[in-house]
Amino acid sequence: MNPIFFLKIEEILHEERIDVYRQDGADQKLTLARYMLNMALGEALYPALQFAEIALRNSIHQALQIRCGTEDWYDSPKAHLTPWQQDKVNEAKDALRKRGKPITSGRIVAELNFGFWVCFFNKSHARTGIGAYLAKHAFPHAPAIQQYQAKLDKRWQDIRDLRNRVFHHERILHWKDLDAQHQSILEIISWISPELHELTKKMDRFLDVRKEGLKPWLSKLQSHETTNVTTPKTIVPEPFDAMDGPETPFGKRWGGDVFKLTEADLEALQNGKTLALDVQGEYIVFLNKEVGCDG
Repeated sequence: MNPIFFLKIEEILHEERIDVYRQDGADQKLTLARYMLNMALGEALYPALQFAEIALRNSIHQALQIRCGTEDWYDSPKAHLTPWQQDKVNEAKDALRKRGKPITSGRIVAELNFGFWVCFFNKSHARTGIGAYLAKHAFPHAPAIQQYQAKLDKRWQDIRDLRNRVFHHERILHWKDLDAQHQSILEIISWISPELHELTKKMDRFLDVRKEGLKPWLSKLQSHETTNVTTPKTIVPEPFDAMDGPETPFGKRWGGDVFKLTEADLEALQNGKTLALDVQGEYIVFLNKEVGCDG
């Protein structure tokens, strides 16, 4: 791979973020291909993760409205919110006030983060009975053997972990259970809504991206192979300023340099030597005499 291209990519993405893809000594091309595949997998998981999050909060919202007898269930003592959850509700209300929005149940539900909803299945709500209630009523299509708070807690914690890694652009490529995680998300959506499960599958590209693997991303980097980098050349009457200038013999350019060769340089070329020119500390140009040419 063209080392300059790779170094520029590494510079803007940060070395530490790239390093995790070359821990086994992978070359530059394979490292970038892994990075690109990881991004593609995250993108492919996005529809399932988004639908899972939206389905969870709306299903819990509906179930707690019935249990508490009000659409503002988050203000009811029957909801048994933990102190942390109550703080989150208050923060949501404050955020809406600052934006000048009416404080409605729909807006409150949308404002609360994913962690708030997953929290309903932890040990705190095992004591209040809310966890067991939601395990049954928020997942009406789940097999009875799966309608247990502890099982749902483990599932949603795993989904939350994956979701956070995807949304924060972290590495998931190395996860050995990534396929199982993907299947788990689809399954839990089906327990909430079979119809949403069907829609999710129509948008889901994860298995295709997984099957294709690194091949398409290695192919996309083919043009940056060092062996494919050619240096067009032509003869012009005199140097010209290419900075924001007109079209050049090589197409549009945004700069140019003039290299002046001394008599010693020319003599070295005549004798079969190669000149190495450092171009602004960025890359190196090599000049030599083409074999078979006259002086």
